[in-house]
Amino acid sequence: MDSTPAQRVIGYIRVSTDKQDIGPEVQRAALEAEAQRQGWNLTIAQENAASAKSLRNRPILAAALADLKAGAYDALAVSKLDRLSRSVADFATILETASRQRWAVISLDLGIDTSTITGAAMAQVTCTFAEMERKKIAERTRDGMARIKATTGKHMGRVSALPAATVERIRAEREAGHSMAAIALTLNAEGIPTATGKTWHASTIRQVLTSETARKLEGTLL
Repeated sequence: MDSTPAQRVIGYIRVSTDKQDIGPEVQRAALEAEAQRQGWNLTIAQENAASAKSLRNRPILAAALADLKAGAYDALAVSKLDRLSRSVADFATILETASRQRWAVISLDLGIDTSTITGAAMAQVTCTFAEMERKKIAERTRDGMARIKATTGKHMGRVSALPAATVERIRAEREAGHSMAAIALTLNAEGIPTATGKTWHASTIRQVLTSETARKLEGTLL
């Protein structure tokens, strides 16, 4: 008979005001199913109406992290990584803290479990690629703005607060046959903000596709 104590896991559920948000029932079901498979001793902590843009202003997560630091739990688990953080810097901070304090980070959607060698490597790869993508987006934004300025002779700074690279991406995905709702869902999942820093919706995508920036980009690509 195995006498190894069950891993004590705190499952973090984040519920925001996003209409396209993943419901708490779905998150809970995924965590409980995994707990059943792995034999975890699972405790659920649910945060309501919280943004993933930053770790600040999330008291439930702060309490969970304090409990992990105190040794009350062995791991922090989420059903999807974006429930924990959409910021590369914040996720990297959590990983560093977990390693230093000797507890694990588990993300079911990406197969991350830093208590294992493979899972820890996956976490580092995720951070690396997310940071690389962030830099690529910034580079595409600069290139797009420069191209528009060279073509029109105008600075794009205040014409649209949305990066030209994001507009290009939306146009390309729409032309590839993706629905506006699907494009919005993808942008939200990747943590790419709207021009006003809010949530993407199909109506927001429609506005971008008819915006002045999109028309100018279309002209530069002809």
